[in-house]
Amino acid sequence: MKQNQSPQKVQKLFVEAATWLQKGDAARARRGLEKVVKMAPKSAAAWYNLALAAQHLGQHQKAVKEYTKSLALDPAQVEAVINLALSHKALGQEKEAISEAKRSLSMQPNHPRALNLLGTLSAEANDYDKARQYLEQSLQIDPANADARQNLANSLLGAGDSEQAALVLAPLIAAPSPTRDQMELQGRILLDQRKFDEVQPLLKTLKQRYPGDEGIKLLDMSFCELINDNFSVLNIAQEILKKNPRHARVWNSLGNAYFQLDSVDKAKESYQKAIEFDPEHPEYRNNTGLAFASLGDKERAEERYRQAVELDPEYIEAYRNLVAMKKFESLDDPDAVPLLKIWERKDQNDQMRCKLAFALGKIYDDCGLYDLAFETYHIGNELKLKEITMDFGQYYSHIDRIMQVLDSKPAKVVEDNESQIQPIFITGMSRSGTTLVEQIMSRHPDVTGCGELPCIDRAIGRLERNYGQMRVYPDDFPGLDISAFSQETKEYLDWVTRLHTISTGLFTDKLPFNFVHIWLIKVLFPAAAIVHCHRHPLDVIVSNYFQLYGSELNFVYDLEILARYYVRHHRLMRHWHRIFPGEIYKVQYEALVADSDTQTRKLIQGTGLEWDDACLDQKRSDAAVRTASIWQVREGIYTSSRERWRRYEKHLQPAIKILVKEGVLDSENRYLD
Repeated sequence: MKQNQSPQKVQKLFVEAATWLQKGDAARARRGLEKVVKMAPKSAAAWYNLALAAQHLGQHQKAVKEYTKSLALDPAQVEAVINLALSHKALGQEKEAISEAKRSLSMQPNHPRALNLLGTLSAEANDYDKARQYLEQSLQIDPANADARQNLANSLLGAGDSEQAALVLAPLIAAPSPTRDQMELQGRILLDQRKFDEVQPLLKTLKQRYPGDEGIKLLDMSFCELINDNFSVLNIAQEILKKNPRHARVWNSLGNAYFQLDSVDKAKESYQKAIEFDPEHPEYRNNTGLAFASLGDKERAEERYRQAVELDPEYIEAYRNLVAMKKFESLDDPDAVPLLKIWERKDQNDQMRCKLAFALGKIYDDCGLYDLAFETYHIGNELKLKEITMDFGQYYSHIDRIMQVLDSKPAKVVEDNESQIQPIFITGMSRSGTTLVEQIMSRHPDVTGCGELPCIDRAIGRLERNYGQMRVYPDDFPGLDISAFSQETKEYLDWVTRLHTISTGLFTDKLPFNFVHIWLIKVLFPAAAIVHCHRHPLDVIVSNYFQLYGSELNFVYDLEILARYYVRHHRLMRHWHRIFPGEIYKVQYEALVADSDTQTRKLIQGTGLEWDDACLDQKRSDAAVRTASIWQVREGIYTSSRERWRRYEKHLQPAIKILVKEGVLDSENRYLD
């Protein structure tokens, strides 16, 4: 210490700096403390507070150096060790953080902050049992520690126990002023519990209090992903990426939204961005593989799936996609063996075991082990059904209500469509041949294949909520002003051109579920061609029951529920054909695959197009395919799936009984049309 710098002067400067630190002005505190350590370089307290100021300013590299100097002077400072661990954690130095956290606990075994930190680090390493042990111990010692309580709730959520997480977090949420982080965690817990009605008001509050907050935007994006509002996901993701263009998770979510909206080229670009910023994440590799697969690039798709498995040898989603793209002849196949080994362990959670069941079911089916295939698919379906809380009775009543209310042609239709493009709607049950029909039509030089577009569903939502008052579909729709319908026609076409590059006069919308909304389609696009794809009900049911969907097709995971849904489809299509005679072209899947030349010509004629020989070129495939039938469609028309149901007839009796009783099938299981 210089002679003109007395201990009293140094102490005064130190106290002033420490006071600024306590008041939250870390920058001013640091300027003072930098002078102090020059005057008193052997003061452990000065170095500690200098490091603390750096930590508050987010300068963790400096904090690590300064805590280290402080501890060299006074190794007994347990708080310094804990804070050193926190700075290592902030720098992503996991090993160093764990090492210092354990050192602090060895110095003071019941230190609540040390226990809290080790619990948090354990949770981040996915060791949730240890995390819970440390965090519960921390709370026992200091029950009022809100940070430890929040971390415990967060850890429980990570472990998949959202119910217990909600109970742990409840005292913090019930407090007069819960923090932003506590409310965000509550939102994530509610999302995990699918309590969407409770999430919405919470999100509204958070967005009002913290406008522009990235974490809140991420929560909002997650909510929109779960409710399949892909249009909103696009908007939110693009907002986040403007400010944080290196956010891998957001690029992946953007890719998923584009993929679900059948804008596959944009999806692929987004997934590749996600990989660029986080190359070690298996999900991003797998998703890129899905995009390549949809575009028909089998080699690159397989390469990405295998990269995902290399990054995580138990990443079942990538295995499922590998299984889908090949025909298995033996259970000794190198791609079957690891799945069988994982299945035999029986230590997976329900979600993982569900995915395994659908992958193995396909392998058993390929190998001709039909009883074992059905048994395994059944396990997967039961596990998936446990996740679903949908009231199917209410859902079926809604479909029945559509038939009752919309029982005649619309009195008013949109006739002033100024767009140069017009949709062709390809509808029917999922797995009824809609993808095959779209592939045929997209080969025509006047048609662009745009896949499954949820624009009609979006129009219904807007018509219910917008235009001045709340409305109910279908009851209030016949009385709507035509101007509202005209606006939705424009909105539909605007979104299609945002998602796709369309250089032809016609494009396809092959969302199967649009069969429910044909009355509305005839209002919005009265001149549009509508194709109804039909296939034997039992082949439709088998094909759906053997498929794990990424979308919310909740009715496919139980044979009786699926059969009752088919009954609604059967009745509704008869209803539409009666109301719009000759305006809906029906394609029989079995006839199409048996005589593709003749049936293709009839299809093109039935949709009002001039014939073009390109429609018969099975090697040509201009439209992206992201459905479960991707590789079958890519390989051209095939007949092996006809009457596939006969292999499983004894297992299908719950569905058969309903279809016979409702007059869809006769006693010989023949379709009654």
